[in-house]
Amino acid sequence: MWGSLHADQGIPAYAVEKSQRVAERHRTSVKMYYDAGGRIAMGTDAGTPFNRHGENALELEYMVDIGMSPLDALVSGTSIAADLLHESERGRIQSGCFADLLVVNGDPSEAITMASRKENHRLVVKNGVAI
Repeated sequence: MWGSLHADQGIPAYAVEKSQRVAERHRTSVKMYYDAGGRIAMGTDAGTPFNRHGENALELEYMVDIGMSPLDALVSGTSIAADLLHESERGRIQSGCFADLLVVNGDPSEAITMASRKENHRLVVKNGVAI
């Protein structure tokens, strides 16, 4: 699925073929790294073709699909990503940190779609201000 999601939308055939050929190995290698205790930070390709701004939370679902726990996926999109960027005052809920929050329906540590799908987002707070 991942390798051919937009295959009919102008992507060169050689690129589609390569992504289809390596997709399963990519998923397997990420899972192996996770199972070995590797730290994975969520990132984004937002702004590139077929990766629209505001849709990068779907990456959380991909992480869970390869075998990460929902809680580990959330941590990889918050504190681990902040640590990678040397932003220790972000990505965690604690005294001295910025109040950046996503309020969702349900419990994303049980069902990652509560965080990954926009229809479950109730409120975004950035630096303590609802936006």
